[in-house]
Amino acid sequence: MLINPHQENREWLLTALDYLEEFAAQDEDYFGDRSYEAKAMAYQRAVVEDGKYRVVFLGAFNVGKSTAINAFLGGAYLPMDIEECTSRLTFIRKGEDLRLALQLESGASRNEIDALERSLAGIEAVVEISDDNRSLTVRCPDQNPDRMCKALEPLVTVSADECYPHLAPLRGKMESLTLFLPTDALDTDIVFIDTPGVHSISDTRQKITYDIIEHCHLVVLFVDSAFVGNVHDLNFIKRIITCRNRRVFFVLNKADKLENEEIDPRATHGPAAQLVETFRRNDIPDNADVFFLSGYRALRAIELDQGLLKLEEALEDNKLLIPTAVTERIVQSQEPERDLSAYLMGQSRFSHLRERLLDYLINENKSNAIVSLAGRFVYERAADYLISIRNTLKLARDPRKFDELRASREALMDRLKTIRETVGAALKTYGIRFQGGELDGAEVPGYVARMHGLLTEAAIEAQVVQPTLSWLRQDDHLKQACRDKFKPLALQLEHQVDTFVTAILGTLTESVEASEKEVSEIVAEQIGAARDLRANLMEPEKILHAQVESSVSGEYVAFGTGGALVGVMAGAAVGSVAPVIGTAIGAGIGGLLGAALGFLARLAWSEERWVTKLTPLVRQNALEMLLQGKADGARPIAALIAEYLENRGKAFEDAVKAELENALDAVQKESSSLLAREEEIRRERDAIIARLEPKESRLEGIRSRAESVLEEDPMPWAST
Repeated sequence: MLINPHQENREWLLTALDYLEEFAAQDEDYFGDRSYEAKAMAYQRAVVEDGKYRVVFLGAFNVGKSTAINAFLGGAYLPMDIEECTSRLTFIRKGEDLRLALQLESGASRNEIDALERSLAGIEAVVEISDDNRSLTVRCPDQNPDRMCKALEPLVTVSADECYPHLAPLRGKMESLTLFLPTDALDTDIVFIDTPGVHSISDTRQKITYDIIEHCHLVVLFVDSAFVGNVHDLNFIKRIITCRNRRVFFVLNKADKLENEEIDPRATHGPAAQLVETFRRNDIPDNADVFFLSGYRALRAIELDQGLLKLEEALEDNKLLIPTAVTERIVQSQEPERDLSAYLMGQSRFSHLRERLLDYLINENKSNAIVSLAGRFVYERAADYLISIRNTLKLARDPRKFDELRASREALMDRLKTIRETVGAALKTYGIRFQGGELDGAEVPGYVARMHGLLTEAAIEAQVVQPTLSWLRQDDHLKQACRDKFKPLALQLEHQVDTFVTAILGTLTESVEASEKEVSEIVAEQIGAARDLRANLMEPEKILHAQVESSVSGEYVAFGTGGALVGVMAGAAVGSVAPVIGTAIGAGIGGLLGAALGFLARLAWSEERWVTKLTPLVRQNALEMLLQGKADGARPIAALIAEYLENRGKAFEDAVKAELENALDAVQKESSSLLAREEEIRRERDAIIARLEPKESRLEGIRSRAESVLEEDPMPWAST
């Protein structure tokens, strides 16, 4: 077996998880999210009990992740169409037969079971039900990957809610979903975890998904090789890479669309170099392994070997991009299927990725990885639970703490006032930059005024009208325009207007985003100051090592991220101006076509005469689109941009105020809550001490032992 955990530590970890699970589920002195803790504990228990090495596959929507996983599995078991991208976690492990195991949070009703059986009626699958209706097993007797893929579609795909609404109640109860495969492609000690695209994780499942990612052993993250310079979710990527120096394999998928010279895993040039540069700009460690892959070619090669794909179908598959010379050579070979499979597999670069992954699992990973991660989880949870207990005990044991906390509360209230004033001043400056006014003794124009300064008649003449007329004079453009009823001219004018407006928006957006960033940083700094005072309010003296404090609880960490969310909130409130302006540009072109068609009878005009006649029409349409508006009441683009800027400014201010008030209100409520807690402690001090001391002792014992486990079994990637 690949994984051989230390049995004594494993047994102790299970005992510790028993106590922590009971404490989080039932103890009156636990104040966190009991439902979330129950799921997290259950996941860690499963990790320790089965001793499996967990490999998590991540990727954005439609990046080809499921296709690549299917290549690892040796068949198309997972849905792969664009509308069938994964929407929830799917665990994949080796089994004696092909089956799908659903674990539910509560028992399935008869109607829910009937709905599942109806959705599977066309694939001859069998549903087995446990006595408590909480475990459902879907079996495919003929071990056919395609049948299992169809069984998964109504359960895990993005389109399931729309295409299979009758299964929505059952999907809502799903706690876990495990696919068992009778394949040599998986070792008995390895579990693959297919995750939702990082843009499609629902809020209700996001926290438990991130927790699973943080406690996995290897992350394989897929990026579209054509868009590595625009990688999204950089904060998320930074988090998973820097979390305990985690090992991450970056797979630049769809490499079949690249030129050969662009494929450079050493990252000296091409997409890999772009990825490294993106990481460098965002302070993300770039020590991850980088691979190029065409998951689609690899899977089709496997299907050829298995006889599931015919040679003719493969050669006609345009997505495979098989060169004509290769096709001719393969058709003439004695074993064309084998030769084409070998060609596709070689071009996919899949073997290199698979060999590297297995080499890492077998040779680089230490046998204590399971114990290390579970030990870290137990250590952090015990330390987390100790915080509130020890703070309460400190108050009960030392009445002087009441005076300290009272002073801290008063200082906090004073600081909250200062924070509001500081942020208010920042928003005032932001408003002046947006609306215009006096700033630092100088009069500054607002963004709308700046827009009008850029979008002038002179600028329109120089950057829209004249380039359009210049195009008309080139080559045979005038003849083409006349022949096609001036549609080419209209399209060229549309292009020039679009280029002109895009440049203006880019200039304005850069300035707006700089102002928003400045305010966001001030908000984050002020919220951070409130957080520091809150920490003093809760902990007059430091009681835990800094390493523990940095990871104690989701609520504690979330409080400090407030400022970073402002930009996202504002963007969601405003929406995008581009589609509206694009519609306005397209609608405005119609006026040019209508007026120009009246000239078609003048075919004998000279080229210069044509240009002379068309010039005022081009100018008039450009001015109407951009500045003046249409006779039918359609607003000019300048008005649309002005409205967008005004809406964006207001939305950003509203988001800042809401974010600040949410954060500060939380501090004020906590202060009031603690005041009530103090009064309780005064009345029941002795009873509280008697109740909490045994829990403190037990949790400290677990924390201390977990720390020893980590020293005995350091995580394998700690030195990489």
